Amino acid sequence: MSYNVKNYTEQGGEKTVINGEIVINGKITVSENAEVEGVGSGSCTLNPATSTSIGGVKEALNVKESSAANVGTLKNDLNELIANLKDAGVIAKDLFEATVAAITNVNGDLATNHSKIESIVLNEGTVTIKVPVDELIPFDSNNPAQGIHKWIGLSIGTGLTSILGVIYNGTYALAAADVTEATNVGCPAGSFVLWIKCDEVVDTPKVITLGKPGFKTETLTIVIED
Repeated sequence: MSYNVKNYTEQGGEKTVINGEIVINGKITVSENAEVEGVGSGSCTLNPATSTSIGGVKEALNVKESSAANVGTLKNDLNELIANLKDAGVIAKDLFEATVAAITNVNGDLATNHSKIESIVLNEGTVTIKVPVDELIPFDSNNPAQGIHKWIGLSIGTGLTSILGVIYNGTYALAAADVTEATNVGCPAGSFVLWIKCDEVVDTPKVITLGKPGFKTETLTIVIED
């Protein structure tokens, strides 16, 4: 049997086919034992939840029931729970308060290079360093594997009281040695040292990321204006 209309009911009335459009101004009632097929079978992407709109969140990582015997341990257990809820999207993540400046305790060729820096400006994730690269002195790093370059040193502030637990570029956890290095070159607490090869960055911007459980990833793009 064939039909020449878009919408029709087969003989016996057991099946109605709709190939056109249905406009409903009232309501549809579905019986308790009715079956609905083909609805929701495709993939669906939910927008993240915000403070003003409902959205999709992930299951938070499990946190074992606390057996803390003192306030300090209980604080750590609570902070782990809070960080997991933030990472799952249940609670808004914390934000880094990034700052960038030249390190201050410098000497020799590094001091000469720093004297050439005209300005360092951080604006919406882009760090612009204005420095005449041709006038900088190339010298060897303390790490021979780094080679000879036109180095300057930056103090990257996180806005935290300590950099311990901060993840650099997604894989490296800043450690006590990084705290010591930062302190030795005059960086304030919560900062670490980033060494810049100006002769390379002038052609290819350097991109770094800062991460930490419960924090939104911070991306900084470092460019040099020669």
